[in-house]
Amino acid sequence: MSGAVWAPAALVTGMMLMAGTVQAAELPQVPGASVTEVQVTSSLDGTEQPCVVVVPDDCDPAQPTPLLIGMHTWSSHYLQMVEPYGRLAVQHGWLLILPNFRGPNKPNNPNPTQAGGSLYMQHDIIDAYHWMIEHHTVDLDRVYATGGSGGGHATLLIVGKYPDLFAAAAAWCPVTDFRDWWQVQNGYAKDVVSVTGGEPGDSPEIDFEYLRRSPRTFMTNLAHVPVLLGHGDRDPTIPVEQSWETFRRLAAVPEHRTWFHVFSGGHVSKAPYGLDWCADFRRSPEPPADLRLVTDESKSYYWADLRMADESRLATCNLKLTEGVLGVETENLSGLTLSLGELALPQGGMSVAIRNAQPLRLTLEGLPEGGTASCPEGWAKVEPGGEDLTLTVEPSTETRALTLAW
Repeated sequence: MSGAVWAPAALVTGMMLMAGTVQAAELPQVPGASVTEVQVTSSLDGTEQPCVVVVPDDCDPAQPTPLLIGMHTWSSHYLQMVEPYGRLAVQHGWLLILPNFRGPNKPNNPNPTQAGGSLYMQHDIIDAYHWMIEHHTVDLDRVYATGGSGGGHATLLIVGKYPDLFAAAAAWCPVTDFRDWWQVQNGYAKDVVSVTGGEPGDSPEIDFEYLRRSPRTFMTNLAHVPVLLGHGDRDPTIPVEQSWETFRRLAAVPEHRTWFHVFSGGHVSKAPYGLDWCADFRRSPEPPADLRLVTDESKSYYWADLRMADESRLATCNLKLTEGVLGVETENLSGLTLSLGELALPQGGMSVAIRNAQPLRLTLEGLPEGGTASCPEGWAKVEPGGEDLTLTVEPSTETRALTLAW
């Protein structure tokens, strides 16, 4: 049931999410599995970042195997969840990787602004994903993410930024909005200031950091991924209302697949239940034809590659293919490439209805052979040469249409 709200008593034994830091010493062990530490090179700054990899003993290296990415909590690091998530991975027969993603989100972190939802942190998680694909036979249609508290924050944020990689995710009592959590003014407010570099209102740059590190900002991106959002109704650390407000953000996407599970309890994670829930899902083989995208960096989402005009503020892109019309609405994009060959296009051609706030270079890939564009009013001009159809589109606050034919 898409968008269901659950409010039963606790269904499984919960795991308290403590604030204490795990001290790195001997590598934790997991019965029935091999546990190794690896160094993964960051694609963002070239540094070596530690991860723990857990491989069940009965895993057949020649067979595609589901992958779980496990996230540590706010104040801890990559060794914290090796044993609890490792046991669950063994039960399910899944591969597991636990990235450090720049360590604790605390002032005593040597580089706190690189933690706490930064692009460094996000790339560390995705680099860990790619490392597993390179070194193990991963079932790409069954990649899952989970975490609680700060790990729930990391789970929602990474699935919001990379929704096309995941089959499902379970996030427990997560931080979903930094400004909201800072306003609670509990013991973690100083941590939020440390990782963002300041308090809300200090500067436009600081305010942007609060936005880009908050999963709520990107919730519409993950509308097509099954997500279990769980939160205790008596959570003293991260108020459940934060998750309620984040869930409401999906009202604009009625087809979303997020289930909001409100349970009777405090700041706890129900990881066994969450992974049992995730196990029922596979990544859809068909790309969604309706996307409501928000981004803070130039990157690809599904069949759309977004290039930002101004990287100091958010960009948005709404795309919808229906009844022979492709709708395109952009804000703060200078370039947009659409791989239309991945979609079911109508016979003979279609209209493209465009509203773009900035001048836009629009590239349409994968059109049927002989594809042409017609815009008699001249506000969109076809660039000569190349296999793909590329148009230079003048900005407008009104929606205009051009015609594609093949």
